[in-house]
Amino acid sequence: MSNASGTERRRPGTFARLLGYVARQPILLGASVVFLVLGTVVLAFQPLLFGRAVDEFADGDAGNATRYGLAIVAVAVVGGLLTYVANRQLAALAQGGMELMRNDLFEAMQELSLGFYDAEAPGDLNARVTSDIEAVNQFFTTAVPRIITTAMTVVTMLIIMLSLDLTMSVVVLLIVPMSLGLIVVLGRRIQADAAAYQQLIGEVNGYAEEVVQGQRTVRTYATEAETLARLVELSEQAREADRSAQFRSYLMQPASRLVNNLDIALVGLIGGTRALTGAVSLGDVVSFVGYSQQFGGQAMQLSQVVTQTLSAIAGARRVFTIIDTEPDLASSEDATPLPSADGKVDFDNVDFSYVPGKQILFDNDFHVAPGQFIGLVGPTGAGKSTIINLLTRFYDIESGTIRLDDHDITELELDDLRHRCGVVLQVPYLFSESIMYNLRYGREGATDAECIEAAKSANAHGFITRLPDGYDTVLSEGAVSLSQGQRQLLTIARAIVSEPDVLVLDEATSSVDTRTERRIQAAIDRLMEDRTSFVIAHRLATVRHADQIIALDRGRIQEIGSHDELIAARGFYHDLYMEQFTRQESSDVSGPG
Repeated sequence: MSNASGTERRRPGTFARLLGYVARQPILLGASVVFLVLGTVVLAFQPLLFGRAVDEFADGDAGNATRYGLAIVAVAVVGGLLTYVANRQLAALAQGGMELMRNDLFEAMQELSLGFYDAEAPGDLNARVTSDIEAVNQFFTTAVPRIITTAMTVVTMLIIMLSLDLTMSVVVLLIVPMSLGLIVVLGRRIQADAAAYQQLIGEVNGYAEEVVQGQRTVRTYATEAETLARLVELSEQAREADRSAQFRSYLMQPASRLVNNLDIALVGLIGGTRALTGAVSLGDVVSFVGYSQQFGGQAMQLSQVVTQTLSAIAGARRVFTIIDTEPDLASSEDATPLPSADGKVDFDNVDFSYVPGKQILFDNDFHVAPGQFIGLVGPTGAGKSTIINLLTRFYDIESGTIRLDDHDITELELDDLRHRCGVVLQVPYLFSESIMYNLRYGREGATDAECIEAAKSANAHGFITRLPDGYDTVLSEGAVSLSQGQRQLLTIARAIVSEPDVLVLDEATSSVDTRTERRIQAAIDRLMEDRTSFVIAHRLATVRHADQIIALDRGRIQEIGSHDELIAARGFYHDLYMEQFTRQESSDVSGPG
């Protein structure tokens, strides 16, 4: 991860942190443990009761043997019911742990700056939120209950066995180091393969997402075959890593069964020998054979969850990387609240770099009075959008000062600062929710009437009411059912709802036709009334009436003044304007190609 995204805090081990999400639910955990202890204790007496029944039969006491048989049935019923209740509690415990972790992840992602997202591939982030979280989900819902059940069962059986005979207990317990050896040897490879699979599946998802989003480009250049070949190659690499992990996982179960059978044979051999000498009864030997089988069953259960656990650890590490990343932008502890602003903006000798060593802005210095209309112009890469990113504090500057209403913006509450600044982007983004939801997204407490009035001011009310469900119409992903202009009008209405004191328009009309541009411009003019406004302009004609035009080139301010002043100065802006004007005249004369 890039250093730009922040620094990571030291934390406990990944597995301990995963279990920590279970421990954060003490009441549910306590109830689960109580029922599980009762269930495992009851069921752990079954082999003992079998042994006692055998001894009674050997002594010729059929009545006592029958009573032990009935006790075995009762133990099975009561233990089964208690285990069922315990498993229900454990399932709820696991789901609660998963919810806590998912909430931690999304909370962390909301707090991270744009610098973090700049440094990460979108597809890989998507994989962390989907496939990595799913691997952790499998751990919580399947592995955690089995781990707790195995631990409680082993402890209970161990106590009973030691109370019967120490030597036979040691023989039964020989299965433990042998099983653990298998888990360690195979588990290391499974974990490495699982980590590789999680990484590769992130690459597959990322590439697939790019292909879907860039489908028009793929078809334009007729690269379908090459694109498919690349996707197949990545998928094959992921499949191979998963195949390797699954092979070792499947190998673990029969290997564990072999170890268990060897242990049972050893218990029978040594137990039979000790029974002949009178050291233990025949029933005790039967009991220890039963406990050996149960120990083997627990070992096999443990081997079954190894793959899930190791996959979860691999996924959790990638998730915890995000959770542990400290935001490099945050409100200071003594931040000043700013419930409203007049809109005075000052940039004092501001320098900035997105990447250390590659400076973007150089000594930017300008001052904006409340209510002024400011045009930001210049060629691509001049630094226009960067100025807006710094004003809204999506990034922190390297040197200099940015002030809003004479407050250094680094000393303001971040939420207040961004609520005071309304932004309409060149590419509008709308959520796959109702139109009313998208309008109210600008201010959660806005009423329906306020949202409708904002839509009217933005010239959006007409087309909204013609939709099948009006304001309740649910938009598709990306709002593809709406035109570019309609989407832009909705984002303008959303900005109106947010009631900003400083308005930012990032080339909001550059991607629409002339007729739609006029409608959008009329909505923008209403939105700009009595507000300090920054307009990033591709078409210089849109800022001709600006109070000040800031002309930038390669991160440096070349000129500041009104349109007439800058044209008369015959400097950088004059040349930029005349070049665009000449191109426009040439286009008008030649007509469409």
